Amino acid sequence: MKKYIVSICLGMFLFSSCSNWLDVKPKTTVEEEEVFSRELGFKEALTGAYIKMASTDLYAKNLSYGFLDILGQRYQINAVANYENPLWYTFPSTYTESYTEAIWSKMYNVIANLNNLLYYCDKNRDVFTTEHYYEIIKGEALGLRAFLHFDLLRMFGPIYKDNPTAKRIAYRTEFNQEPKEMQPSNVVVDSIIADLKRAEILLTNIDPLNFEFPKTEDGNSGTGKDGFLEYRHKRMNLYAVKAMLARVYLYAGNKTEAVNYANQVIDGKYFDLIGDATDVLRSKEIVFSVYVDKFDQQVTDITNGTSYLIVKESFLNEMFDVANDGTNDLRIREGVGFDYGTNGIKMRKYKQENLWASTEGTVVLIRLSEMYYILAECAATPGEAAEFLNKVRNIRGVDPVVCTEANRLDEIEKEYRKEFYGEGQLFFFYKRHAYTTFLHCPVNQMAESNYMFSWPDNETLFGKTN
Repeated sequence: MKKYIVSICLGMFLFSSCSNWLDVKPKTTVEEEEVFSRELGFKEALTGAYIKMASTDLYAKNLSYGFLDILGQRYQINAVANYENPLWYTFPSTYTESYTEAIWSKMYNVIANLNNLLYYCDKNRDVFTTEHYYEIIKGEALGLRAFLHFDLLRMFGPIYKDNPTAKRIAYRTEFNQEPKEMQPSNVVVDSIIADLKRAEILLTNIDPLNFEFPKTEDGNSGTGKDGFLEYRHKRMNLYAVKAMLARVYLYAGNKTEAVNYANQVIDGKYFDLIGDATDVLRSKEIVFSVYVDKFDQQVTDITNGTSYLIVKESFLNEMFDVANDGTNDLRIREGVGFDYGTNGIKMRKYKQENLWASTEGTVVLIRLSEMYYILAECAATPGEAAEFLNKVRNIRGVDPVVCTEANRLDEIEKEYRKEFYGEGQLFFFYKRHAYTTFLHCPVNQMAESNYMFSWPDNETLFGKTN
């Protein structure tokens, strides 16, 4: 089961010297040299970064369907600590502090390990014996470093369009525990783009771009393919790098380059919009994702728990604009997008039933539809914006929308609400556009402080806040 993915993950834990290296702590040069003295060490160290990203404190939960989607007001529960409390938007508070501290420390831990890998990638380049492994491993590591810093900036940084020079995070490129001055956010953005551009150069004409979604249990067995280069949708592939450039350029206000890279992802023809009701993950739309081992056990937190549900159908109907779009939308349809039960409504997106080997344990971080939404934001006219939105809406089973200059952003926001349920992107949309309120928001007037995560108490480990 999941032969390639599980084997590479298990190898990570069985590799004893590497398991010591994975934690950021004092160690000897001899241990580092041993890890990176052979090609296998680089492969497993890179895989270790993906494994750490797929923890529940990060993308396996809190940066997908968990904390970020709570902030996006995705759920409606009956509990003492309900999501309608303004303390969810107070940083720090008793509601938020444990989340933000874990996110900060674990994100920078992965970055530190990537920095060490990148250092030895060039220092020990002669240990790479397989053709193109150097370019692929270094390209992925650079892309991941940029990806993680960008999400740190989106969480802990300012509302960028209003305050681009605020010093909120440091872009770390060395493996050490020395404090580093916080940098202006626009300088961080420049560093993110620079890393993504370097990754793009390394991966262009090198990345095998194997995005097949085999339905068989063993996927690629017997084909003679290199398992390390398969399932590219679960690694920082070339098109994930291009999609990130589109995402970052939009964030920075460079619409020309955002359009350029969004079109490159679409025109690459490796991905397709999916309207298949049986494919709940919409597999061929996945540009980048993480693999979560034993995700079926974790998903019970969604399907059987009380933290990630909707009590009243009217709450969900508002979110999916049912009054205008009806219930034909695949994303809300009963038995497709959600399960409707007596104890509440729960999403089906992460159910691990009847999945292909290539989609088991998958949490989507970038999907094709976002590229169309980027084009809609950047379109020269409302009519063109509507065309991009309708390409997705048509596949989802809803009627075309008509955009005006007055309602364009509202229509894009509605699509973010529907499309990225359980994927953590909606809160970032609200912050990027400095929404002072949004659907089901419990704060009367959202300010920058309600969007900006607080530094942990022990931040001096990784930076200087003064």
